[in-house]
Amino acid sequence: MSKENKKPMDANVKATIIRCISAVLCVAIVICGSSVISNKANENKLQIAQSVNGGNAAADNGSTDSADPASDGTIADPAAADSGVTGDETQKDTAAADAASDAAAPADSSSSASADSAQSSSSSSSSSSAAQSSSSSSSSTASKAKSTAEIISIYNAATKKAVDAKVPFQKSRTTTEKKFDAGAVLKGMKKIVYQFMGVGSDNQFSENVTKEEAKENYFKYLQASRLTAADVTSATIKESNGTSTITLNLKNGASTVANGKLTSAVNNTALDKCGIAQGKEDKSYWDHKNAENIYAAIDEVPGCTSANISESYSGATVTLVVNANGQMTSMVVKFNFKAEMSKVMGSSGTAEASSVVTMNNFKW
Repeated sequence: MSKENKKPMDANVKATIIRCISAVLCVAIVICGSSVISNKANENKLQIAQSVNGGNAAADNGSTDSADPASDGTIADPAAADSGVTGDETQKDTAAADAASDAAAPADSSSSASADSAQSSSSSSSSSSAAQSSSSSSSSTASKAKSTAEIISIYNAATKKAVDAKVPFQKSRTTTEKKFDAGAVLKGMKKIVYQFMGVGSDNQFSENVTKEEAKENYFKYLQASRLTAADVTSATIKESNGTSTITLNLKNGASTVANGKLTSAVNNTALDKCGIAQGKEDKSYWDHKNAENIYAAIDEVPGCTSANISESYSGATVTLVVNANGQMTSMVVKFNFKAEMSKVMGSSGTAEASSVVTMNNFKW
Protein backbone atom coordinates (compact mmCIF):
# COMPACT_ATOMS: atom_id res chain seq x y z
CA MET A 1 0.00 0.00 0.00
CA SER A 2 1.41 3.42 -0.92
CA LYS A 3 1.88 6.12 1.61
CA GLU A 4 -0.79 8.18 0.18
CA ASN A 5 -3.24 5.30 0.49
CA LYS A 6 -2.45 4.69 4.26
CA LYS A 7 -5.14 5.59 6.73
CA PRO A 8 -4.27 7.68 9.71
CA MET A 9 -4.14 5.68 13.03
CA ASP A 10 -7.17 6.11 15.11
CA ALA A 11 -6.53 8.35 18.10
CA ASN A 12 -7.95 5.82 20.54
CA VAL A 13 -5.66 3.14 19.23
CA LYS A 14 -2.68 5.42 19.62
CA ALA A 15 -3.66 6.23 23.18
CA THR A 16 -4.06 2.54 23.95
CA ILE A 17 -0.65 1.70 22.50
CA ILE A 18 1.02 4.55 24.40
CA ARG A 19 -0.59 3.39 27.66
CA CYS A 20 0.59 -0.14 27.06
CA ILE A 21 4.13 0.96 26.35
CA SER A 22 4.07 3.25 29.38
CA ALA A 23 2.76 0.43 31.54
CA VAL A 24 5.51 -1.90 30.33
CA LEU A 25 8.14 0.77 31.01
CA CYS A 26 6.67 1.47 34.46
CA VAL A 27 6.71 -2.21 35.32
CA ALA A 28 10.32 -2.48 34.17
CA ILE A 29 11.27 0.60 36.16
CA VAL A 30 9.49 -0.73 39.27
CA ILE A 31 11.18 -4.12 38.94
CA CYS A 32 14.61 -2.58 38.52
CA GLY A 33 13.99 -0.14 41.35
CA SER A 34 12.76 -2.91 43.64
CA SER A 35 15.86 -4.96 42.92
CA VAL A 36 18.15 -2.04 43.61
CA ILE A 37 16.31 -1.05 46.78
CA SER A 38 16.21 -4.67 47.98
CA ASN A 39 19.95 -4.92 47.50
CA LYS A 40 20.40 -1.64 49.33
CA ALA A 41 18.27 -2.89 52.24
CA ASN A 42 20.28 -6.08 52.42
CA GLU A 43 23.49 -4.06 52.45
CA ASN A 44 22.09 -1.95 55.28
CA LYS A 45 21.26 -5.10 57.26
CA LEU A 46 24.75 -6.45 56.65
CA GLN A 47 26.32 -3.20 57.75
CA ILE A 48 24.15 -3.17 60.91
CA ALA A 49 25.22 -6.73 61.74
CA GLN A 50 28.84 -5.83 61.11
CA SER A 51 28.42 -2.79 63.35
CA VAL A 52 27.08 -4.99 66.17
CA ASN A 53 29.84 -7.57 65.74
CA GLY A 54 32.49 -4.89 65.39
CA GLY A 55 31.23 -2.84 68.33
CA ASN A 56 34.23 -3.76 70.43
CA ALA A 57 36.61 -2.60 67.74
CA ALA A 58 34.66 0.62 67.32
CA ALA A 59 34.71 1.20 71.07
CA ASP A 60 38.46 0.52 71.21
CA ASN A 61 39.04 3.03 68.41
CA GLY A 62 36.88 5.61 70.17
CA SER A 63 34.59 5.83 67.08
CA THR A 64 30.95 6.94 67.50
CA ASP A 65 30.07 6.64 63.78
CA SER A 66 27.18 4.41 62.72
CA ALA A 67 27.61 1.53 60.28
CA ASP A 68 26.57 3.82 57.43
CA PRO A 69 28.23 7.26 57.68
CA ALA A 70 25.66 8.77 55.36
CA SER A 71 22.67 7.42 57.31
CA ASP A 72 21.01 8.96 60.37
CA GLY A 73 19.93 5.52 61.51
CA THR A 74 16.46 5.67 59.87
CA ILE A 75 15.67 3.75 56.67
CA ALA A 76 12.66 5.15 54.83
CA ASP A 77 12.40 3.34 51.54
CA PRO A 78 9.37 2.87 49.27
CA ALA A 79 10.68 -0.60 48.48
CA ALA A 80 10.65 -1.68 52.08
CA ALA A 81 7.33 -3.45 51.57
CA ASP A 82 8.79 -5.40 48.65
CA SER A 83 11.73 -6.53 50.78
CA GLY A 84 9.44 -7.56 53.64
CA VAL A 85 10.81 -4.92 56.02
CA THR A 86 8.74 -1.91 56.97
CA GLY A 87 10.20 1.43 57.89
CA ASP A 88 9.26 0.92 61.55
CA GLU A 89 10.87 -2.52 61.61
CA THR A 90 13.97 -1.15 59.98
CA GLN A 91 14.18 1.57 62.61
CA LYS A 92 13.78 -1.06 65.35
CA ASP A 93 16.62 -3.09 63.81
CA THR A 94 18.79 -0.02 63.67
CA ALA A 95 17.94 0.95 67.26
CA ALA A 96 18.66 -2.60 68.39
CA ALA A 97 21.96 -2.50 66.60
CA ASP A 98 22.78 0.83 68.20
CA ALA A 99 21.78 -0.51 71.62
CA ALA A 100 23.89 -3.62 71.09
CA SER A 101 26.77 -1.43 70.01
CA ASP A 102 26.29 0.79 73.06
CA ALA A 103 26.11 -2.26 75.32
CA ALA A 104 29.21 -3.71 73.73
CA ALA A 105 31.17 -0.50 74.13
CA PRO A 106 30.77 -0.24 77.94
CA ALA A 107 31.50 -3.93 78.29
CA ASP A 108 34.67 -3.51 76.31
CA SER A 109 35.49 -0.37 78.25
CA SER A 110 34.92 -2.26 81.49
CA SER A 111 37.07 -5.11 80.23
CA SER A 112 39.76 -2.64 79.22
CA ALA A 113 39.51 -0.91 82.58
CA SER A 114 39.77 -4.27 84.35
CA ALA A 115 42.83 -5.14 82.29
CA ASP A 116 44.35 -1.76 83.02
CA SER A 117 43.54 -2.19 86.71
CA ALA A 118 45.04 -5.68 86.74
CA GLN A 119 48.10 -4.41 84.93
CA SER A 120 48.40 -1.51 87.38
CA SER A 121 47.94 -3.89 90.32
CA SER A 122 50.51 -6.27 88.88
CA SER A 123 52.91 -3.39 88.29
CA SER A 124 52.32 -2.12 91.82
CA SER A 125 52.79 -5.61 93.23
CA SER A 126 56.00 -6.04 91.25
CA SER A 127 57.27 -2.67 92.44
CA SER A 128 56.38 -3.57 96.03
CA SER A 129 58.10 -6.94 95.71
CA ALA A 130 61.17 -5.30 94.19
CA ALA A 131 61.24 -2.74 96.99
CA GLN A 132 60.89 -5.46 99.62
CA SER A 133 63.62 -7.51 97.91
CA SER A 134 65.87 -4.45 97.79
CA SER A 135 65.10 -3.65 101.43
CA SER A 136 65.78 -7.25 102.42
CA SER A 137 69.04 -7.29 100.41
CA SER A 138 70.14 -4.00 102.03
CA SER A 139 69.19 -5.32 105.47
CA SER A 140 71.35 -8.51 104.94
CA THR A 141 74.27 -6.50 103.51
CA ALA A 142 74.33 -3.87 106.26
CA SER A 143 74.19 -5.79 109.54
CA LYS A 144 72.39 -4.27 112.49
CA ALA A 145 74.64 -2.60 115.09
CA LYS A 146 75.09 -4.78 118.19
CA SER A 147 74.77 -3.55 121.73
CA THR A 148 77.53 -3.89 124.33
CA ALA A 149 75.63 -6.72 126.00
CA GLU A 150 75.33 -8.59 122.68
CA ILE A 151 79.05 -8.18 121.98
CA ILE A 152 79.96 -9.40 125.46
CA SER A 153 77.66 -12.38 124.96
CA ILE A 154 79.48 -13.35 121.74
CA TYR A 155 82.84 -12.89 123.48
CA ASN A 156 81.92 -15.01 126.51
CA ALA A 157 80.44 -17.76 124.34
CA ALA A 158 83.63 -17.97 122.25
CA THR A 159 85.93 -18.35 125.28
CA LYS A 160 83.62 -20.91 126.85
CA LYS A 161 83.53 -22.95 123.66
CA ALA A 162 87.33 -23.18 123.65
CA VAL A 163 87.47 -24.09 127.34
CA ASP A 164 84.77 -26.75 127.00
CA ALA A 165 86.53 -28.29 124.01
CA LYS A 166 90.00 -27.86 125.58
CA VAL A 167 91.38 -26.78 122.23
CA PRO A 168 95.22 -26.87 121.96
CA PHE A 169 96.87 -23.50 121.26
CA GLN A 170 100.03 -21.45 121.68
CA LYS A 171 100.40 -18.92 124.50
CA SER A 172 102.98 -16.29 125.43
CA ARG A 173 103.24 -13.40 127.87
CA THR A 174 105.76 -10.58 127.93
CA THR A 175 105.99 -8.00 130.74
CA THR A 176 108.16 -4.96 130.20
CA GLU A 177 109.51 -2.77 132.99
CA LYS A 178 108.40 0.84 132.98
CA LYS A 179 109.66 2.01 136.37
CA PHE A 180 111.26 0.68 139.55
CA ASP A 181 111.71 3.07 142.43
CA ALA A 182 112.67 1.49 145.75
CA GLY A 183 114.61 1.83 148.95
CA ALA A 184 118.02 0.29 149.43
CA VAL A 185 116.77 -3.11 150.56
CA LEU A 186 114.13 -3.58 147.83
CA LYS A 187 116.45 -2.17 145.20
CA GLY A 188 118.92 -4.91 146.01
CA MET A 189 116.13 -7.44 145.70
CA LYS A 190 114.93 -6.13 142.33
CA LYS A 191 115.74 -9.36 140.50
CA ILE A 192 113.77 -11.42 143.01
CA VAL A 193 110.86 -8.99 142.98
CA TYR A 194 110.71 -9.03 139.17
CA GLN A 195 110.86 -12.79 139.18
CA PHE A 196 107.65 -13.30 141.13
CA MET A 197 106.02 -10.39 139.27
CA GLY A 198 107.10 -11.85 135.91
CA VAL A 199 108.77 -8.64 134.75
CA GLY A 200 111.62 -8.55 132.23
CA SER A 201 112.93 -10.68 129.39
CA ASP A 202 114.25 -13.29 131.83
CA ASN A 203 110.74 -13.92 133.10
CA GLN A 204 108.80 -14.24 129.87
CA PHE A 205 106.18 -16.94 129.81
CA SER A 206 105.58 -19.29 126.87
CA GLU A 207 103.59 -22.51 126.61
CA ASN A 208 102.50 -24.80 123.81
CA VAL A 209 99.26 -26.09 125.28
CA THR A 210 98.96 -29.64 123.96
CA LYS A 211 95.98 -31.96 124.11
CA GLU A 212 97.56 -33.86 126.96
CA GLU A 213 98.33 -30.70 128.96
CA ALA A 214 94.85 -29.33 128.25
CA LYS A 215 93.07 -32.33 129.76
CA GLU A 216 93.80 -31.46 133.37
CA ASN A 217 95.43 -28.03 133.34
CA TYR A 218 93.53 -25.89 130.84
CA PHE A 219 92.65 -23.36 133.58
CA LYS A 220 96.35 -22.47 133.82
CA TYR A 221 96.26 -21.00 130.33
CA LEU A 222 92.70 -19.99 129.44
CA GLN A 223 89.49 -19.59 131.44
CA ALA A 224 85.91 -18.92 130.39
CA SER A 225 85.11 -15.21 130.48
CA ARG A 226 82.77 -13.93 133.20
CA LEU A 227 82.51 -10.38 131.86
CA THR A 228 79.33 -8.31 131.91
CA ALA A 229 78.51 -5.03 130.20
CA ALA A 230 79.32 -3.29 133.51
CA ASP A 231 82.97 -4.43 133.27
CA VAL A 232 83.78 -2.50 130.07
CA THR A 233 84.01 1.14 129.09
CA SER A 234 83.49 0.32 125.42
CA ALA A 235 82.89 -2.68 123.17
CA THR A 236 83.08 -2.89 119.37
CA ILE A 237 82.76 -5.65 116.83
CA LYS A 238 83.88 -5.64 113.19
CA GLU A 239 82.56 -8.34 110.88
CA SER A 240 84.20 -9.24 107.59
CA ASN A 241 83.89 -12.39 105.47
CA GLY A 242 82.52 -14.43 108.36
CA THR A 243 85.18 -13.28 110.83
CA SER A 244 84.32 -11.11 113.85
CA THR A 245 86.94 -9.00 115.63
CA ILE A 246 85.86 -7.91 119.11
CA THR A 247 87.67 -5.15 120.97
CA LEU A 248 86.93 -4.44 124.62
CA ASN A 249 88.23 -1.64 126.80
CA LEU A 250 88.11 -2.90 130.38
CA LYS A 251 87.48 -0.84 133.45
CA ASN A 252 90.47 -0.18 135.70
CA GLY A 253 90.85 -2.32 138.79
CA ALA A 254 92.83 -2.64 142.02
CA SER A 255 93.55 -4.99 144.91
CA THR A 256 95.13 -4.49 148.34
CA VAL A 257 96.76 -6.29 151.20
CA ALA A 258 97.04 -4.33 154.45
CA ASN A 259 99.29 -5.56 157.25
CA GLY A 260 99.46 -8.96 155.68
CA LYS A 261 95.66 -9.22 155.27
CA LEU A 262 93.74 -9.24 151.98
CA THR A 263 91.22 -6.39 152.08
CA SER A 264 89.74 -6.63 148.56
CA ALA A 265 87.82 -9.19 146.59
CA VAL A 266 89.99 -11.84 145.01
CA ASN A 267 90.19 -12.13 141.24
CA ASN A 268 87.02 -10.16 140.66
CA THR A 269 88.24 -7.24 138.58
CA ALA A 270 87.32 -6.91 134.89
CA LEU A 271 90.84 -8.01 133.92
CA ASP A 272 90.61 -11.13 136.07
CA LYS A 273 87.21 -11.99 134.54
CA CYS A 274 88.14 -11.57 130.84
CA GLY A 275 89.47 -15.13 130.38
CA ILE A 276 93.18 -14.81 131.13
CA ALA A 277 94.77 -17.18 133.63
CA GLN A 278 94.31 -15.96 137.20
CA GLY A 279 93.96 -17.46 140.65
CA LYS A 280 95.33 -17.63 144.15
CA GLU A 281 98.88 -18.04 145.43
CA ASP A 282 102.06 -17.19 143.55
CA LYS A 283 102.07 -19.04 140.23
CA SER A 284 104.22 -18.31 137.18
CA TYR A 285 101.31 -19.12 134.83
CA TRP A 286 99.02 -16.42 136.27
CA ASP A 287 98.79 -13.58 133.75
CA HIS A 288 97.73 -10.90 136.21
CA LYS A 289 99.52 -10.75 139.55
CA ASN A 290 97.24 -9.05 142.02
CA ALA A 291 98.05 -8.00 145.61
CA GLU A 292 97.27 -11.44 147.00
CA ASN A 293 99.60 -13.15 144.49
CA ILE A 294 102.46 -10.76 145.28
CA TYR A 295 102.02 -11.14 149.03
CA ALA A 296 101.97 -14.93 148.68
CA ALA A 297 105.47 -14.71 147.18
CA ILE A 298 106.96 -12.82 150.13
CA ASP A 299 104.87 -13.62 153.17
CA GLU A 300 107.26 -16.29 154.42
CA VAL A 301 110.28 -14.01 154.16
CA PRO A 302 111.27 -12.68 157.58
CA GLY A 303 110.20 -9.08 157.98
CA CYS A 304 107.47 -9.31 155.31
CA THR A 305 104.58 -10.91 157.16
CA SER A 306 102.97 -7.55 157.86
CA ALA A 307 103.63 -6.06 154.42
CA ASN A 308 101.32 -3.60 152.72
CA ILE A 309 100.76 -4.12 149.00
CA SER A 310 98.63 -1.99 146.74
CA GLU A 311 98.26 -3.26 143.18
CA SER A 312 96.37 -1.60 140.34
CA TYR A 313 96.08 -1.90 136.56
CA SER A 314 94.90 0.50 133.86
CA GLY A 315 94.44 0.77 130.09
CA ALA A 316 93.44 -2.88 129.72
CA THR A 317 92.26 -3.88 126.26
CA VAL A 318 91.23 -7.22 124.82
CA THR A 319 91.08 -8.15 121.15
CA LEU A 320 89.37 -11.43 120.31
CA VAL A 321 88.97 -12.88 116.80
CA VAL A 322 86.11 -15.32 116.23
CA ASN A 323 85.42 -17.31 113.05
CA ALA A 324 82.05 -17.95 111.40
CA ASN A 325 81.49 -20.97 113.67
CA GLY A 326 81.87 -18.90 116.84
CA GLN A 327 85.31 -20.36 117.54
CA MET A 328 88.05 -18.11 118.88
CA THR A 329 91.15 -18.08 116.67
CA SER A 330 93.25 -15.55 118.59
CA MET A 331 93.19 -13.38 121.70
CA VAL A 332 95.47 -10.53 122.77
CA VAL A 333 95.26 -8.81 126.17
CA LYS A 334 97.27 -5.69 127.00
CA PHE A 335 97.44 -3.79 130.29
CA ASN A 336 99.64 -1.62 132.50
CA PHE A 337 100.05 -2.34 136.18
CA LYS A 338 101.67 -0.85 139.26
CA ALA A 339 102.62 -2.46 142.57
CA GLU A 340 103.36 -0.34 145.62
CA MET A 341 104.96 -2.14 148.58
CA SER A 342 105.85 -1.05 152.09
CA LYS A 343 106.97 -2.69 155.30
CA VAL A 344 108.94 -5.17 153.27
CA MET A 345 112.03 -5.83 155.39
CA GLY A 346 111.73 -2.26 156.56
CA SER A 347 111.77 -0.90 153.01
CA SER A 348 109.31 0.30 150.39
CA GLY A 349 109.21 0.65 146.66
CA THR A 350 107.11 0.98 143.51
CA ALA A 351 107.29 -1.11 140.35
CA GLU A 352 105.47 -0.30 137.10
CA ALA A 353 105.31 -2.47 134.01
CA SER A 354 103.16 -3.36 131.00
CA SER A 355 102.07 -6.84 129.93
CA VAL A 356 100.99 -8.37 126.63
CA VAL A 357 99.31 -11.78 126.70
CA THR A 358 98.92 -13.53 123.35
CA MET A 359 96.96 -16.69 122.54
CA ASN A 360 96.80 -18.02 118.97
CA ASN A 361 97.10 -21.06 116.70
CA PHE A 362 93.97 -22.67 118.11
CA LYS A 363 93.70 -26.20 116.68
CA TRP A 364 89.97 -26.82 116.42
